[in-house]
Amino acid sequence: MCALSHYIERGSEGRVATTGVSLIREHAEGMKPPRSLFVPFPLGRPLGSPDQPDFQRDVLLSSLKLLETATETALADYPHDAPTSGDDPWACAVALAPPEPANESEALRDQLVEEIRQLTPWHAESRKRRGRSTVGISGASLDQIEDLANLLADFATGEEPADGEIDWNHPMPMRLKFASDDLRAFYHESATAQPGANYPTDADLNDWLFNQTLLGTVLRQIVGLMRESDDRRVSGMVIGMIPAGFARAR
Repeated sequence: MCALSHYIERGSEGRVATTGVSLIREHAEGMKPPRSLFVPFPLGRPLGSPDQPDFQRDVLLSSLKLLETATETALADYPHDAPTSGDDPWACAVALAPPEPANESEALRDQLVEEIRQLTPWHAESRKRRGRSTVGISGASLDQIEDLANLLADFATGEEPADGEIDWNHPMPMRLKFASDDLRAFYHESATAQPGANYPTDADLNDWLFNQTLLGTVLRQIVGLMRESDDRRVSGMVIGMIPAGFARAR
């Protein structure tokens, strides 16, 4: 967004003013966009907590106000933390079995697919409530979510991952990264589908996924293998596969 702001303002010769929201202060300080509002929220949540429309509107208005007040390059700080959704601790509505990963690909596939099937009704509820899903960056459709599990299970157990019938958007090894992103999105959307429940924080979701699900255990196995790879394309993808602090079992 910082680069886009520069492009728009220079291309319009100053006739169009821009503003934006920044989640990483260092990036904004380095790129010096014309106007930017730094917000202290987790990556992926530039407007703060989901299902908090009044708070999100205030973030947007604070950014837009920079168009009125900032005549020179400005990086302002948003003064509020994202609100929590309640005093009660969040818990996933689905009681999954404790993760016990298998060493053989076929067994691990079966276990991971079973976990996905337990979450599927809740994901359907999520789509009904929200009218959409963010799953699909890998090229897989929701009907092919189990094929993503097969891909990760094969890699985690040292098997050569099969292409399957998915029209992949990326070759290996990037395919692995986006497949894991899609599965994480599926799990997150399923876990937050319960009507009336407190919305989990980013830390709540990561703790649940990486410490209480088989998918989290499998992703840690995969990251361990990627670190040992001689292929720099593979080892270089470790960053971004798992959030900091969750690469090892608790």
